[in-house]
Amino acid sequence: MNRRVEMPGNVTTDRLAGLITLQKRLMSAKGRKEAEYVLVNDTGYLFPARQMLLVSNGKLSSHSGATDVEQQSPYLHWARRVIKAFDLDRQVVSDKAGDSRAAKPEQVMSLTPERLKELDASLAEDWSEYWPREGLWVPMVWRGRIEGGLLLLREKPWNEAEQRLLTHWVQGAENVLARHSGRRRQPVGKRLLWGAALVVIGLLMLVPVRLSVLGQAEVVPEVSSIIRSPLDGVLKDLSVAPNQVVEKGQLLASLDDAELKGRLAEANQALAVAQAEYARARQRSFTEREASAEVPLLRARVDQARADVDFLETQLTRVRVEAPREGVAILGDTSDWAGRPVRLGERLLEVADTRGAEVEIWLPSADNIPLPEGAEVSLFLNVDPSQVREARLTHVNYRAELAPDGELAYRAHAVLSDTENLPRVGWRGTAKVEGEQVTLGYYLFRRPWATLRSWTGW
Repeated sequence: MNRRVEMPGNVTTDRLAGLITLQKRLMSAKGRKEAEYVLVNDTGYLFPARQMLLVSNGKLSSHSGATDVEQQSPYLHWARRVIKAFDLDRQVVSDKAGDSRAAKPEQVMSLTPERLKELDASLAEDWSEYWPREGLWVPMVWRGRIEGGLLLLREKPWNEAEQRLLTHWVQGAENVLARHSGRRRQPVGKRLLWGAALVVIGLLMLVPVRLSVLGQAEVVPEVSSIIRSPLDGVLKDLSVAPNQVVEKGQLLASLDDAELKGRLAEANQALAVAQAEYARARQRSFTEREASAEVPLLRARVDQARADVDFLETQLTRVRVEAPREGVAILGDTSDWAGRPVRLGERLLEVADTRGAEVEIWLPSADNIPLPEGAEVSLFLNVDPSQVREARLTHVNYRAELAPDGELAYRAHAVLSDTENLPRVGWRGTAKVEGEQVTLGYYLFRRPWATLRSWTGW
């Protein structure tokens, strides 16, 4: 024979069994909305109440019998004002003497029209129209602070047993709501571990480091000679190959001299004619008075013709381009030069040392940092990335220009510290230029900060 058992505090086994059933139904909810629906509607099966309101973060989240609490009805507007007036997040209430006191986070609280009248008399006038007299506030506590709570309203006062069971029921419901909201309760040990990790990270952000910038680098000769076209003409032949070692005075290139030879022949012929006319005028000047006046003019013509011949003979000697010094020939594909017209001063090739003591560095304009003269430079060549070559910065151009890769960059030069084992000219790699000392936090967030400021203008 089944017998109803009375527990201490007027709590029956039937109510406990019903509470377990409600908890199972709440645990099986598939989302926060469904869990809130169970909380504000199914709670009435065990704890009879006319109205139930769920408050989350100081705002009305759900209401018994209502599908949408965001609508602007007079009642819901009044209920939101009441929740704001009671300030349930802090759970500060006033006693009869008017003194404010803070309740414990887990403490339930009775809400009555008299207490509301102490806070806002205009709101208390509508209490009897919308709500029954007895209200009970059961808070939800997560991580030591009130995240919300359940407000139950009915005509009959709430006894102590109901308050204890409601506290147990609501606190269990908070775990389910936190799970559906993406929150998880973490043990104290984990929270302490996370706090310690944040402190360690904060201290690491204060570690001093060197601000640095990376740029493309190329080994260039300290001394070199640029070979340019000595005159306008057509390039007949390039006598050297790329990277060929040349001696001083060795033929590098030659220009087509056919036109110059033709002009020289014409100039020689004009000189011979001018000399003949000058000689005849001198002979006539002894007998004819008029002929003596032509002698200075014809003499000037002879001098002009001789100057033309000398100029063209000098130009013929310049069609041969010779190496001014020893070194290696630096140029592109020789097949592109044969028969190509060139202008006076146009670059043909470069004769430089085979070993370079200077480094040309292209620093991206987006990564530009203050760099003092003599800043330390670490060079990592592509042919031997395991070896680090030290250098000192000599200068950085004040104006950015297009780098060989088409990006806007600043051209910089550095001198290698080791002058004994110099790398070959033309070797490329990456250079790391170190600037002033900053904190690790500034080093890591400098570029994101600059990008954010460029987007926002702040």
